Amino acid sequence: MDRAEPQQAVTGASALEPSHPGEPPADGQVGDPEARRALPAPGPPEHPERPRGRHEAAQRRSLGGPAGAAIAVVIASVVFAGILATWLISSAKEAPGPPAAAAGQAVASTAQGGPTSRPPGQGSFGNLIVNWSFEQDLSGWVPIGEADASQEPQGRTSGSCAAVRGRGSAPATVGLALPEAVASVKGGQRYVASAWVRSTAPGQQVTLRLVGGDGREVSKATATTLPGVVWKRVIVDHTARAGGPLKLEIVADDAPPGEALLVDEVVVRLG
Repeated sequence: MDRAEPQQAVTGASALEPSHPGEPPADGQVGDPEARRALPAPGPPEHPERPRGRHEAAQRRSLGGPAGAAIAVVIASVVFAGILATWLISSAKEAPGPPAAAAGQAVASTAQGGPTSRPPGQGSFGNLIVNWSFEQDLSGWVPIGEADASQEPQGRTSGSCAAVRGRGSAPATVGLALPEAVASVKGGQRYVASAWVRSTAPGQQVTLRLVGGDGREVSKATATTLPGVVWKRVIVDHTARAGGPLKLEIVADDAPPGEALLVDEVVVRLG
């Protein structure tokens, strides 16, 4: 027997049979052709992945990173602005409005030189005069001389002031008087009075007087009115020597006919 035949037989057996019974042939080994034909071919996957275009990939990438953070910031800002606007609107609706001005009273204004609304009554810091700013009328005041007294708009800092005009055709002494600026004074008490005045004829001499003791005690001060609508303040002090009422007078001497003396914010204090 030729030596090559046993070797061929051995080689043939090892190629056809597995190294261990019941195991499939190892990689690189030649298996049974019948067994290979019996194995089913692998099928397609149950959920194949849909091919995606480049536009979808770019869209997904744009939602992340800095772009996504910027979008989140914008959304948060819009929400915050909406909440703030809602709160401001509700606050404005709940805020009480200013009270309506009563009939006959001036409307308050913050413009320089414009009117403001103040009810009549005692001024601040102990003013003893009740109708001191002529907001309602001229109650308690009487005209001096042949003159007409009236309430007019555009007071110094309030809505109204008092105006006095002579009725004659020649210059005359006109003014306003408050017979009982202080109902009763005591001897030795000191009083300080002041008034703001102006006139339609500039350069008018205006005198403020405090009269007590049944006309025997008189203290006075004089000022000259300024041009235009500028107000001038007159101040006088008086020390009572006897008891009784204290009278206040504001007088313009030689006032031209038809021209007005205007008076506002008259104050008398115990001082």
